[in-house]
Amino acid sequence: MPTDEPELVGVVLVEPEEARILVSLADQLQALLAEALESPIDDDSAVRRVLPDAYRHEPELADEWRRLSRRGLVDRKIGFARSLSTALAPVASEGVARSVPLTMDAALDWVRGIGDLRLVIADRMGIIVDGDEGSFGEPGLRDVYDWLAWMQDGIVQVLEAHETDAADGGAA
Repeated sequence: MPTDEPELVGVVLVEPEEARILVSLADQLQALLAEALESPIDDDSAVRRVLPDAYRHEPELADEWRRLSRRGLVDRKIGFARSLSTALAPVASEGVARSVPLTMDAALDWVRGIGDLRLVIADRMGIIVDGDEGSFGEPGLRDVYDWLAWMQDGIVQVLEAHETDAADGGAA
């Protein structure tokens, strides 16, 4: 019998300090993106990285794309970050480690939100491509960047395992 409940793909055990950091970062990302909607020009290189031009070598097409789709893209990216902060706020405020259930949609939102956070942090550190060490940044920022990569990878592995299990179950 079908159910309206979204299927659970996994759980993430989150410590309160981890939750506080992620909530803070996700809230900052939401604010950064909301500010980007208010300005017609991206003065912040991190915003340009999270919201790149669709047509790099054709300014007229890039302007049209930005005009037609920017709000929707920013709203979706804010939603990804909000998914993180909403799910983790109770853990951050309760001060007790907790397992946070992830549905497929939530897991995808987390992967995307964490990816956007990593892009902003990479920009702040001067990381241009994977493998760069970066040339500047706040102390400990590299640790946060690497921790987010580890977390993102873990969620991707859960998604891949779920997909494999679903495929194996469907073939039987």
